[in-house]
Order: sequence, then C-alpha cells, then structure tokens
Amino acid sequence: MQANAHSPAAHLRGWGRSAVVALGLVSVVAGGLTYAATSAGAADLPETFLGSTTAWKYSDTNTDPAAGGADRLTWTRAGFDDTAWKSGTGPFGAKNGSPTPDLGSGFPVTSVLAHYVDPAAATKVAVPTYHLRTTFDVTEDQLERIASLRGDVTFDDAVQIFVNGTKVAGFVDERVEAVPDAQKNLTYAGASAGNPVDQQFAVPADVLRAGVNTLAIALYNDRANSSDVYLALKSLVPVETPDEEPTTTVSDLVLGIGATEAERNLAWYADTDTEQVAQIAPAGEVVGGVFPDDAISVAATGGPSSSGEFYRHATFTGLEADTAYTYRVGTDGAWSAEHTFRTRGFDGAFDFLFFGDPQLGSSGNVPRDTEGWIDTLDVATQAYPQAEMLFSAGDQVEAAGSEAQYEAFLSTDHLREIPFVANNGNHDVGNKAYSQHFNTPNLDQTAGPGTGTSSGGDYWFVYKDVLFLNLNSNSRDYASHERFVRDVIAEHGDEAKWKVVSFHHSIYSVGPHATDGDVIDRRNQWPTLFSSVGVDLVLQGHDHSYARSYLIRNGEKADPAEEAGADVLTPGPGGVLYLTANSASGSKYYSANAAGSWWLSAFNQENVRNYTAVEVTDDAISVKTIRSEAKDADRPVNSVVDQVTIARPVDPNTQRLQVVVPKGAPGEFVWSIDGANTLVDLGTAEAAGDHYAADGSINPIRVTDTRRGSPQWAMSAQVGDFTSNGKSFSGRFLGWQPSLIEAGGEALAGARITSGFGGGPGLSQSSTLGHAEVGHAAGSALLGADLDLKIPVDVTDGTYRATLTLTALS
Repeated sequence: MQANAHSPAAHLRGWGRSAVVALGLVSVVAGGLTYAATSAGAADLPETFLGSTTAWKYSDTNTDPAAGGADRLTWTRAGFDDTAWKSGTGPFGAKNGSPTPDLGSGFPVTSVLAHYVDPAAATKVAVPTYHLRTTFDVTEDQLERIASLRGDVTFDDAVQIFVNGTKVAGFVDERVEAVPDAQKNLTYAGASAGNPVDQQFAVPADVLRAGVNTLAIALYNDRANSSDVYLALKSLVPVETPDEEPTTTVSDLVLGIGATEAERNLAWYADTDTEQVAQIAPAGEVVGGVFPDDAISVAATGGPSSSGEFYRHATFTGLEADTAYTYRVGTDGAWSAEHTFRTRGFDGAFDFLFFGDPQLGSSGNVPRDTEGWIDTLDVATQAYPQAEMLFSAGDQVEAAGSEAQYEAFLSTDHLREIPFVANNGNHDVGNKAYSQHFNTPNLDQTAGPGTGTSSGGDYWFVYKDVLFLNLNSNSRDYASHERFVRDVIAEHGDEAKWKVVSFHHSIYSVGPHATDGDVIDRRNQWPTLFSSVGVDLVLQGHDHSYARSYLIRNGEKADPAEEAGADVLTPGPGGVLYLTANSASGSKYYSANAAGSWWLSAFNQENVRNYTAVEVTDDAISVKTIRSEAKDADRPVNSVVDQVTIARPVDPNTQRLQVVVPKGAPGEFVWSIDGANTLVDLGTAEAAGDHYAADGSINPIRVTDTRRGSPQWAMSAQVGDFTSNGKSFSGRFLGWQPSLIEAGGEALAGARITSGFGGGPGLSQSSTLGHAEVGHAAGSALLGADLDLKIPVDVTDGTYRATLTLTALS
C-alpha cells in the first residue's frame, strides 16, 4: 500500500498562489514502516524566507551606523561590518526600560532592546532609532519563479525597510523623510498611536538577487519620552509569477450611504489591478442574473490597498424612491454576485439601527466574534425590517490592518443590502484599510489621518429630515472639527428638521474610558459647540457599556429637575442627548461605574449584546436600546434595555392639529363577485371536429385595496373536475383569457391559459386572474375572464358542473 502525504499550503489572500510544499512518500512493508522522502527540487519555494527563528544583528546604542560617511544607507547593503552588533531573534521590544517588557498579550518580546540612551540619567531619553540586519538566500531557479515577496511586520512607532540597499517600505516615516539625509539614521519618527500595528509590504523581484540577500530595518521611537518600542518581522513569503493571465476576484463589497436619499456609495476589493465598474438596473429587469442592455455602469476609482490588493469606490446617483435595484461590481468575466437593495420614500418617517463597537478579534476568537456580530444584525433587521440604515459607532475590527478581521466583519450580506454608515474608531485609524473599505460621502480630511498610513476625516450627509455629521474623534484638531460642523450646518441645516452627530470616543459614558485624559479633553471642548449649533442627538461608542445622558447644554445638565431614566424629553434651546452603545458582537465588555458621572440618566451592563433602534418622525426621535442576546428568561432577545423619546418643543404662538390614522387592517383589502347568480352557464357544447366546444364569461370580480403601504396582491382561480351523475371529465379542458373590465389601483390582468385539450393542465392548476405590484396606487378594479372549454368527443352526454375556486393572496 502506498500513500502520499503533504502539508496543506496556506491561503495567501490577494498575493497570488501559495508557496509550494514538497511531497513525501510513505510505504508500508511487512510489519513495519519505511520512510523515503523525496528530495526538494532546486526551484521549490519555502513557505517563508524569514520567520521567528531568523537570526538578526542589531544596534541599540544610539549610534548612526553610517556616521561620517557620504552614503547613509551603507548599513543596509551586503559587505557592511556588523560583527560588533548584538545578536538575537525576534520579536524585539522595550518598555520603560524593563528587563522583561510587557507590551500586552499579543506582543511578546524575545530580544530586549536598550530603551534609554542613558538608563542611569535623572531624565531618561529614549533611543531614537534602532538598526537591524539579517540575510536570506534565494537560488537562481527560485528567483525565476518569484514575482515578489510579501512581508508581514508589526511595529511601534515607525519603520523603514530595505532589501539590498533599496527601500521597499516605510510606515509612519514622514518625519524621517523630512529631515536631511545626515539625520535620517538617528531621529525620532512615528505617531503615538497605542498598540503596535500590523502592516504588509512587498519586495519586488527586481530588488532580489541570486544568492545572499540583505534585509535591513530602521525602527524608530516617536519621541524622547516614548514608553515603548516594538518590532516583529513575522514572515517573508514568496509570491509566484502566475503561469497564465491572472483572473480577478472581487471581495469585501459594502453598500454605503450616499450624500442624499437618491445616492448609494460602494466600496470593494479586487485582487488584480483592473478597470472595474459598478452596474445597476431595476430589480425587475434583471432576469436570471442577466442585466438589461440599458443597465447603468459607473466607473470605479481606487488604487492599491494596504494589504496588497486593490480597492475600488463608486457611487450610484439619480436613484428613484421606493424602487428595488439589483447591482454587481467588477468587469466582464469577473463580476461579483448580484445583490439587491431597495430605496424608500425620500421624505417622512424612517428607522435606522445603531451598533456599538463590533471590534471583531477583540476576544481573540474571530469566528466567535463574527457569529455574534451577524446574529445581532439578523435579530435587528428581523425586528425592524424597514430599517433604512445600519450605523456603526466605530471599531469595526480589533487590528486596523487585519484583512482577516475585515473579511469577517464584511462577510454578511446585510452590508450589501442595507446602506452602512461607518465611524472611525481608535482601532480603525492606524491603517488605510478603513478609508479603503468604506466609501464615505462629503469627506473632509482637514481633521484627518494624522499620518500617511492612517485613516481619518469628517463627513456628512442628509437623509430625509436628518442632517448627519460623522466626526473623526481620533483627531483632536478641534478648530478643524468646529469649522466643519459650523460650515455644514450653515450650508445644509435648513434642509433638515433634526441634527445628529456621531463619533467613536464617548464623552458621557460610564466605562473606564470616561476618565481617560483624551476623553476628558473632548468633553471639555465639544458640548458647547453642539449646543450652540442645535444638535439634537449624539451617538457614540468606545466604552462597551450602555449609557444615556441627561439633556446637556454647554457641558452642564440642562434642566436640574430632569429625572433619571425619563422616557420623554422635551429639550429647550441647546439641550442635547448623548447615547453610548454597548457591544454589538459581544467581543468585549467593560464594567460600568456610575460614580461621579453627573451626566448619567440611565446605564446598563449585563454582558450581553445590544443594538439600538432609532425611529425618526417630524415631531420626535425615539431611541430604543434592545438585547440581541438573551440575558435570562425575564430578559429575552428583543427585550428593551432602555428607551427615550426626544419630543420637539412646541412654539406657544402656534396651534397644532392632530388626527389619528389607524393601522392598515385586512378588511381594507376586499373582493366580491358582481351579480347575485353564482352559476355561470356555458350553454350546450357544439361539435367542433375532434371535440365539443363551449364558451362564456365568469361573473366579474371586484377587488378594492386601500391598505397603507400598498402591498402586492393577486387573485387566482382553479377548477375541479366536471361531474354529472357519477360521470366526469377533467377540469384541465377549461381555459380562460383574463381581462381588466374596469381599471384601477394599477391592477393587471393575468396571462391567458389555454384549454388542456391539446395537452397541458388548463385551469386544473391555480392560475392568476389579476394582480397588483408592491407600491401600487390605492383603488378598485373589476376583473373578468372569457372561458374556453374543449370537451373530448368520447365524453358521455349529460349536464356537467364544476366548481371554480377563487383565492385572494395579499
């Protein structure tokens, strides 16, 4: 017996085929095993050229390795003498000069770097730049097969990466490039952005050489009092030259909100750099996946993504109200699946759903976080099937540059069918992936990314009677934020009856972030601005627990007499309600501490997933926070955590009129048979060659539909066998031609059904007499049908009767 055994090749998303793995041969012989491994061919590629066991030489002595030389990159090339440098394996790191630096569970340190220039100094100064070198071998045969190498690096605070003296990547290194060459090897760079971040980079094949290759890295602290530094080069994976022209795969498609109700923004990824379009047509015109010739195609824009793929953005404009559309993205031969969305009315009341920090990956278990996120979306959209937006408080993922986490977050079709509104959280900001995955309308990047490798900016849109302003709270450029808010409200405030602001970092929460210095800073800056411009509601995240504020004016409780947990609020001038959402995925919860939180009207932390339904009318905004996960028998799925309504104050100099319109009831769809005689007499059949023929007309059917929302309806009929004193013939021999005797309510007549005398079921199967589509006008129609009966000549004579059963579906 013989069997081939091999290790599965890892899937490398967006970087071509996986590395080749050698096969081994296993033979079974008389009572024992012998192993004869096949030898690897000269051109076989390793899974990675570098990894966790790679030996490095490194310098952490605050020394410029090119000091005194004309070539500042001499240390990045072969031949440089690094024998005096230290030796070690990654990951490398330092924190506060500790001999056992702890940067968190996800960032282990194997080789400890010297953190300070002089550890004994009274004022300790962090080493500005560290220098690291290693080598790897590539054979000539391997080089012929390699299109590039894909590197995965984790760092804090900035890095530059060189192969054979050529810079192949620089992350958060703008400050390095800004100084003269003589200072580039020993300078501070980067941005203090919290935890180390993941990035990917590519090494082009033309940078490599057959034989020994030198990889060098400059690692930068961002300032003299930097608390930590970190570097881990996790892999350097070969990407093969394709044997044939690559095909394009489309992924990560998101349907985003547009600038108005008549627009939708799209974003998606492709694994090859091809020209692509977004194509759209009314849903009824797309049959079997085939788009009509007059389908609209919108050219996409975009470029390389942070993960080595290619992002694409497009916008659909000129959409009609109350219309279902089917769309796809890509290009001929490489289309995405078709997806359908529906526009609603362009004015009037509407619902949207708000979700706190999904942060997939925060628990350390991405599949479990994804399951919770999708379940919350399922629960929320089933409870609110007319919801017109899905609105996130930010922190979509745990790691800003993790495509695996983004792929999980975007795996649900809810995000392709209902417009998604993204906020930029602190876990989103550290990579361009956020701005590449989400196509936001009216983007103003003045209070923007902060670095060349991060995402940022404020944006706004008007939806029905609400002006939404989404702020990048990662930026504390308050002057730019204030200018943005005031300018947008001055130009577009009159287009809306309500103003809603959203941003990630809650300033009125009860979690541990409520006492963070940066949160206190925002709390000291923004409330007066929001009160002054008439903001009604502020939606926030960040603290993974639920909190609702009192009405707040200029940073103080607007009405000292407002009771905690009041369910109806009528704000006076400048009164603003602040709401903080709990986790929508269950990936992370923070404990709630109400002590000292003067702003707190209601809060909750049960460590179960939540979502918030927001219902907007002319006169009120109702905000209801709901469990998407059961806490116990008394607090099941879709039970209410907290609810409050912001009622518009009444002008004392006006009078208001009110009338109650009842909900639509089944009795508003009615039908009846015209005439008192329920017997339709077809007379005596006449000989017609090979059959007897009879004809007539049904008694007309009047259908009236005045239901709110105008749902579809259909009237159908089916006939049984014709019988006479124990004799019978099949009802299939009866056919009909439906007609519209009186038009109304946009009713349509059904299709002709021929007699089954020549074959076919005739009216022995249910057939449509008339129908109306969703959204039809209210009204009444009179439906009729001419009957056509063909009876076989071998049927025994007699007077036959059958029953035509009418059924209304609505």
